[in-house]
Order: sequence, then structure tokens, then C-alpha cells
Amino acid sequence: RIAQAPAPSRPIARSFAGPGLLSHVMISKYLDHQPLYRQCQIYERENVSLSESTVGDWVGGVHELLRPLIEALRRHVFAAEKLHTDDTPIKVLAPGTGKTREARLWVYARDDRPSGDTTAPAVWLRYSPDRKGIHPQTHLQHYTGILQADAFAGYDKIYASGRVIEAGCWAHARRKFHDIHVRQATPITTHVLERIAALYKIESAIRGSLPNLRQSTRQEQAKPVVTALHAWIREQ
Repeated sequence: RIAQAPAPSRPIARSFAGPGLLSHVMISKYLDHQPLYRQCQIYERENVSLSESTVGDWVGGVHELLRPLIEALRRHVFAAEKLHTDDTPIKVLAPGTGKTREARLWVYARDDRPSGDTTAPAVWLRYSPDRKGIHPQTHLQHYTGILQADAFAGYDKIYASGRVIEAGCWAHARRKFHDIHVRQATPITTHVLERIAALYKIESAIRGSLPNLRQSTRQEQAKPVVTALHAWIREQ
């Protein structure tokens, strides 16, 4: 009679890869930006033969294992009364062309520490192959609250639903004036940047304070600055 001990538990069924190896592959790919073919070459130098398809299956398997955690993270982020969102371009391979194309990562952040909230901050990311408005509209289809974002037209349908209140982003507004100012400073760019700097100074002083104090300070100190800046811009 031959007895065989049960096979050790593995994260991915019918795979010999343990948690340490899988973690190393994922960190190398997503944090150290090592493509899978290069990782296979590195292992080959150590006389460990791994095919790209096998390692690719591992990556897919880890994604499935992490899916419940990703969903829990999404629920936590979208439970916030206020969200920050932005999208960032990333280069991805365009199969068959030998070139890359531009895709997008949509970032949704929950962080109310500046208002004295102790809820854990978190970020949820979503990939899309392009920058069409349907992507944030899908991501935010059940969200109700305040959305702080840039002026991307893809958000307009979200605001039109009445479920989401638009909050403009001073960082995005400032960026255009700053870019022009760096190339060639003008009285207009100088004045706008100085006024925005005054707003930033007010925000710095109340960061971490309770919402009622932040609101009253903004009404007393920031509102006159914004009102005057708006009137000045309309006169130019």
C-alpha cells in the first residue's frame, strides 16, 4: 500500500507557485515595471525555466484572488460623501503594430483627513483603453455626493443626473496659468497665481480642522478673494 501526503495548499489551484513567488512576480511587474518576458529571462539565468504564458496565468490568477479585496476597496471609497477624481495617461502596447498607444487610469480617492476626519483614506483605480466619458459615467453610476474633478466634459452627464454635486479643482485651474507663466510671465498670470497662492495659504492654516471651522473661515477669508478674482478675470 502506497500512501501519499496531501498536496500543500496553493493560492492558485493546480499550480506549483507559492505565495512568495506570486508576490515577487506581481511586485516585479507592477511596482518595478519588469515585463513578464524579462522576468522569465532572469529566472532562466538561475536555471529556472518558466514560460511567459505560465507566468501570465499566475498574474491572472492573482487578480482573481484579489477581486474581493478590490471590490471591498471600491465600496469603501464610494461610500465617501466627497470624492476626488482624475485620470492619468499610460502607454500600453498596441499588439501587431510594434508601437504603443495611450490608455487611461481613472483614479478615485477618498481622503477627508484635511477636514479632521479619521476615516481611512483609500484610492480605487480603473483602467480604460481610451478617455471616453462613458468610463467615469459607468464608474460613478451609483455614486451620490460631491465630486472634485477637472473640467473634462465626460463628467457633465454625471452632474446632470442631480445625484452628484460638482466641486471644481483649484490645482487644475492653476496649472494652465502656471504653464503660461513659466514660458512667459505676464501681469495676468502673475496676478492669478498670487491670488490662488493666497487661497492656498488660507487652506494651509485650516487643514485638519473640523468642517464647521473650515466653512466659516472660507466664507470670511477665501470667499472675498475668489469673488474679487472672478470679477477681475471677467474684466480682462
